[in-house]
Amino acid sequence: MNATASVGKKVAVIGAGLAGVSAALRLLQHGHQVCLFEAAPQAGGRARGVPHHTTLLDNGQHLCIGAYRATLTLLQEAQLESGQVFMRLPLTLHMHHGTQRMSLVTPAWLPAPLHLLWGLLTAQGLDWHSKWRAICWMQQLKQQAFTLAQDIPVAELLRQGQQTPFAIRTLWEPLCLAALNTPIIFASAQIFLNVLRDSFQHRRQDSDFLVVKTDLSSALIQPLLQRIQESGGEVRLRCPVTAIKATDAGCEISTTTDVAIFDDVIIAAGPHQLKTMTGVAIPAFDYQPITTVYLQYSTETRLPHSIMGLCHGLAQWVFDRGQCCDQAGLLAVVISAHPPLIADKTALVAQCIAEINLALSTYHCSLPAQPLWSQIITEKRATFSCTPSLQRPATHTADPHIFLAGDYVAGPYPATIEGAVSSGFAAAQAIIDSADLTR
Repeated sequence: MNATASVGKKVAVIGAGLAGVSAALRLLQHGHQVCLFEAAPQAGGRARGVPHHTTLLDNGQHLCIGAYRATLTLLQEAQLESGQVFMRLPLTLHMHHGTQRMSLVTPAWLPAPLHLLWGLLTAQGLDWHSKWRAICWMQQLKQQAFTLAQDIPVAELLRQGQQTPFAIRTLWEPLCLAALNTPIIFASAQIFLNVLRDSFQHRRQDSDFLVVKTDLSSALIQPLLQRIQESGGEVRLRCPVTAIKATDAGCEISTTTDVAIFDDVIIAAGPHQLKTMTGVAIPAFDYQPITTVYLQYSTETRLPHSIMGLCHGLAQWVFDRGQCCDQAGLLAVVISAHPPLIADKTALVAQCIAEINLALSTYHCSLPAQPLWSQIITEKRATFSCTPSLQRPATHTADPHIFLAGDYVAGPYPATIEGAVSSGFAAAQAIIDSADLTR
């Protein structure tokens, strides 16, 4: 056994988003020394809290599902109770297309996949032809193990599955946008099927919605960072890495303040930052934005449902954060994979309110024309465009001491919290395995 192996490897993790945080925690649990670098003043990456006056928002309204096993494992390993972090809601869809409304409720007393079939069968506002075609299609997908011989766009998959225009508009398209953040005419059918398979085919609770109970920084990122530090890890915020150089002694990490040598490096920064740090180039990704429009109303304002789907305009979802996150009167309107938005922020807010009110008209209620305040947050590179047969880089690189982590790394999922956490675990495991070989 060499001296380095006996005390664990010295590993630099670059990027304190969920991929980097997950990798750091897993390495620390296996006795390795970790220094976590983050260029920004706060950790979390695209899953962070954002202060607005006296309110803590998120950089975007996130939604997880019960099938996110890596995410739930991360909480368990960090000794965080999932019930304290997430509100768990059994799958219920309340979708609104103009003045039409479709509601799908899955029963808690049926196992998967029967709960989905029952939900489709009893869905209100969905015509019988749409129900029958959806049920037949799900059975067909199950028979082919949710696997395609060749990847195609989701729109083509739905055409082949003979889904009705109304079912596409109020069910499949919103689910695809929520999961892949890519329009169905471009989105990868195989990745979409991976999400459907994991959500509906194993355990009933896999299809539950998991909504973070407070802002992401308070509920998730800060407790994870605290656990890293308690486990002996070093966290360096406001510390951008400017270069990574392979040397005989290991990997030389240069920051704006110093230079240090590490045995291995996990790069958990965005793919567009790789070449700057390492000179390593990977195929360029196209990106899709997500805009979240926050609307604060008086504390007694409450939507009919905690999550409502909007299928008739620019926005796709509205979350009542009073019901989900104990932020009374605060609504979060999600606009996924959108074209350039109206430059006039007042006009954009007014459009979102109009679209919500059109949905609320089916409940004979409406929002006031003006909120107390509003805030618009756009993540321009929220996700990569998840297109058919997209080539994504592997965890391992040409350098045996440099590894990649991030939701863009090759895997079965699109750019999600689960994809980020899974990639962090995979990169950490690669180092753990390499250390075992040297013992």
